[in-house]
Amino acid sequence: MSSLIKFSQGSDLKKQRNYTPTNALVRGLDVLAAVGSLGEAGVGALHKRTNIPKPTIVRNLETLEYSGYIARNDTTGLYSLTARVLSLSAGYDKNLRLVNLASPILNSFRETMPWPSDLAIFDTDAMVIVETNRDPGALALNRPVGTRLPLLASALGRAFLAFCSDQLRATALDKYFADHPELSDGRVSMEKALAKYQTQGFSENDQSLSKNTRGVGVPVIVNGTVEACINTIVLCEAMTMQEVVDRCVPPLISVAKEISIALLNDRDGTGEVT
Repeated sequence: MSSLIKFSQGSDLKKQRNYTPTNALVRGLDVLAAVGSLGEAGVGALHKRTNIPKPTIVRNLETLEYSGYIARNDTTGLYSLTARVLSLSAGYDKNLRLVNLASPILNSFRETMPWPSDLAIFDTDAMVIVETNRDPGALALNRPVGTRLPLLASALGRAFLAFCSDQLRATALDKYFADHPELSDGRVSMEKALAKYQTQGFSENDQSLSKNTRGVGVPVIVNGTVEACINTIVLCEAMTMQEVVDRCVPPLISVAKEISIALLNDRDGTGEVT
C-alpha cells in the first residue's frame, strides 16, 4: 500500500503550487531512493519498486552514476549508493536530538525485549525510521534507518494517525482515499480502527504490511504533540496477534514514556545524554 498524502505536520493546510513539478527530477530522486532502499539493484528490481519505465530508469541510473551518487558493479551489473549521498543530508540535523536521547533507551530495551523496535517520525506522506535496535538481517523484513513506511499499513503510521490532531488525520484520510478511490470502501473501517487504537493506547499491524510479521505501535507524546512513534515487530510464526499485544505493549508503552520524559528534561535542546 502506497500513500500519496501531501501535507506537513506543522500545518494542516495543503500548500498550493503555482508551478508544475519537474518530472525528470522527481523520477531521478525516486530511483536514487529505491537504490538506497534495496541496497543493490538492477533495472528490473527498480522498475518493480518504482513502476517507472525501464528506459527512464536506465537514463536516471546513467545520470546518477555520472554525478557520482551511485556506482555500478562491473561483475554483477547492479547499482548501489556511493558515499557522496551523505552530502545530501549533511545539513539535516532536525532529529539529531530525538535520536541522541532515544538511542540508549532503545538499546537498553532490546536487552529485555527479544524482538526489535523502530523509532519513526512523520514526514509528509510516510513514517521514516530514524533509529532502530534491530540487528541487520535478523528478520525477514530488514528495515534500516531511512526506510519510509506507509501511514495506513504500518503500526507506526497507524499510531501516528490515531494520536495526531483531528484535522491532520482527516486531511490525511481525505487525500489518501481521493487518490485511491478503489479503496474508498475501507475508509469507515480504517476510521473505526484508528478510534480503537486511540482508546486502547496502541496500534496494531497484523500482517497488513508484511505477510511475515505482526507489530504494535505507540506514540511518543510531548506536551500533547506526537513527536515520534515506536513499534515492536514479531515474526508471525512466533506469536499470535493477541500474544504480541499481551507481551509487547506494556513494556513498549513504558519505553515511549521514557523517551517522552527524556525529551521534556532536555532543557538545553541538544539531546546530549550526560
